This record gives sequence, structure tokens and C-alpha cells, in this order.
Amino acid sequence: MIHGNPVWSYVWRRLIPAIATGHRALALDLMGFGKSDKPQPNLHDFPHHARIVSSFIQSLGLRNLVLILHDWGGPFAMQYVVRNQQNIAGLILMNTFLTADYRIPPAVASKITPAVVKEAAVHPENISDAAMEAYWAPFPDEDSKKAYQAFPRIFPDSPVHPSFKPMKEIEQSLSSLKIPTRLIWGTARSGSAYAERLSKIIPDSKLHSVNAGHFLQEDAPEEVKKLVLDFLDVHSL
Repeated sequence: MIHGNPVWSYVWRRLIPAIATGHRALALDLMGFGKSDKPQPNLHDFPHHARIVSSFIQSLGLRNLVLILHDWGGPFAMQYVVRNQQNIAGLILMNTFLTADYRIPPAVASKITPAVVKEAAVHPENISDAAMEAYWAPFPDEDSKKAYQAFPRIFPDSPVHPSFKPMKEIEQSLSSLKIPTRLIWGTARSGSAYAERLSKIIPDSKLHSVNAGHFLQEDAPEEVKKLVLDFLDVHSL
């Protein structure tokens, strides 16, 4: 399970116990997030994060993986996936972006803080004050906040941007994936157009729309858990 911005592995807390009853469940914190180290913000670029995710998989000798990917966790892990398809038993994609042309409006990017977890929710009553305190906890000072503040700049805005080449590699590999894939997408805020586009490109994929915002693990936890467990029952070894 690989999270995105501006959350950490806490976002998977409802899924981990359910998955762990029949599988090995792993959730890492990206560099700068959760309990991981928070080095200088100029280290926050696509190549660096993608190498960390790939090295995590390789250093633990993980095999027959089902990867559950959300937000930036998607492209960071997909670089490994497209280069190592033989080691991937399944993919679950949640509100992520896997094409080089994906953008978010600058006005939206400037407002990305942990507060967005609740602000973007369709069911904010599902997200407690204690949960929000947990999302803010890794960022106690201005220096630590530079991690999530750096992420909007990782979107490629030109062919010479450091993210463009790896994102293009992923995009061009999607149509040749031979991996069972389920897209579980919170469509209440952003609609389903991008998820439908990915579903049409990726062979052997199925899209499930959820009445939730971007952070659907918080917004519709029981529905997300059921869809994940159903997929694992069929596709994991």
C-alpha cells in the first residue's frame, strides 16, 4: 500500500487489519511523510521517490505483489510495475494519475495541506478530529511542511521536467499491461472521466466508482474495504 500527498500510511489503517488476516500487508511512508525521514525539500522529485519505492520492494525480496496505490503512490510505484510485470499479481488503483498530461489547477495545488482530507470529503462526518490530528502530526513546523508543499511541483509541465520522461514511460506502457487491475475511484468531486480513460487503456481492468472524494479510504472506508478484499480473494496468490 503506497499513499500519496499530503497523507501517510495512516490512511490505510482500516484496510491493513482486514488484509492481514489472509495476506502479508505492508504500508510504507514516503520520504518526508509519516514516520519517514524528512530531508531537504530539493530531494522531492519523481526519480528520487520512484527509486525509494522500487528499492523498498527489492530490498525486502517481495514476490507476487498486489499493489494498492493512491495519488502519487500510483506513478511512483508504476515505474517499478512496468519494468517488472512478472512480479505483480494485481493492481488496485485509487484516484491516481498515470499519464504525462495530468494536471491540477494552481489554485487547487496551493491549498493542498492535510486539511484537504476532510475538506474534500463527501462524508466528513466519517473523519474524526483525532484522525485529522494524526494527519497533521508529521508536520509540526514549517520546515516539515515543505514535503507536501513540494509535491505540486512534481507534476511535469514540459518535456524537460524531471517527471516527464518517467511519466511518459508509464503512460506508454499501460496498454501492454498484463496484470489484473481494479480501479476504485472516488468520483463525487472530480467525476469519472479520467478513471474511465485509464480503464479503457489498461487491459483486464475494471472500474468501480465510489460516492466519495479524493481520499476515499476515509470517505467511504467500508465500501473501499469490501472492493479491495473481493479483488484480493480472486487475484492474490
